[in-house]
Amino acid sequence: MTQSTTQQPLGLRERKKLKAMRHIQDVALNLFDRDGYAHVTIERIASEAEVSPSSIYRYFGTKEMIVLWDEWDPVMLRAFDDKLAARDPISALREVLTEVVTTALFQQDERLIRRRMHYTMTEPAIRDGLNRQADVMAAELAQVLAKHTGRDPDGLELRVVTAALIAAFVEAIAYWHDSGYRDSLRDIVDGALDVISRGLRVE
Repeated sequence: MTQSTTQQPLGLRERKKLKAMRHIQDVALNLFDRDGYAHVTIERIASEAEVSPSSIYRYFGTKEMIVLWDEWDPVMLRAFDDKLAARDPISALREVLTEVVTTALFQQDERLIRRRMHYTMTEPAIRDGLNRQADVMAAELAQVLAKHTGRDPDGLELRVVTAALIAAFVEAIAYWHDSGYRDSLRDIVDGALDVISRGLRVE
C-alpha cells in the first residue's frame, strides 16, 4: 500500500470515534443475523452497543448506513485526487481500488465484508442507500476530476465518466456477491474497469 492510500495518523478523538463506529456496526450485524434486518431498531442497536440512539444517528445518520459505512471511503477519494496528477481517471481509480481492496481484505475479516455485502444486496432499503451513496460519490469524483481537468463538474462529459466509474465498482461488488464470492474481488473490480477502458465494447 502506498503512502497516498494509507490512512493518515488519527488524533485521539478520531480514533475513539472510529472504534465506536466499528463496534456499533459489529453489534448491529450480529442483531441483523439473529433477528432479521427489518426487526432491529436503532434503539435496540444502541442498547446492545451501550451507546445512545443519538450517537448512532450522529455517526451514521440512518440504519442503512450502519451497514454501508466503510472507513476506506474517504481514503479512496483522497488517493484518487493524488493519483490523478499523473494518470488518466480509469488508471487512477484502478490503482486506488486495487490498493484499498487489498488492504481492506488484509486488515479486516473478509467475513465481515461479506456479511455487509449480503445485507446490501438483499435488503431493498440498504440497496437504495447504496444507490444514494453512489450518487454522492459520483458528484465528489466529478469535483476532483474538474480540479485536474478544468472541466465543468456538472457538464455532461464528467457526469458520464464518473457515473460509469461508480457503476463499474457497484456492479463489481454485486457480481462478487451474486457469484458466491468465488473470484477475487480485486480481479472482479479490475475486470469491470477493463470493460470501461475498452470503450464499453462487448468482445
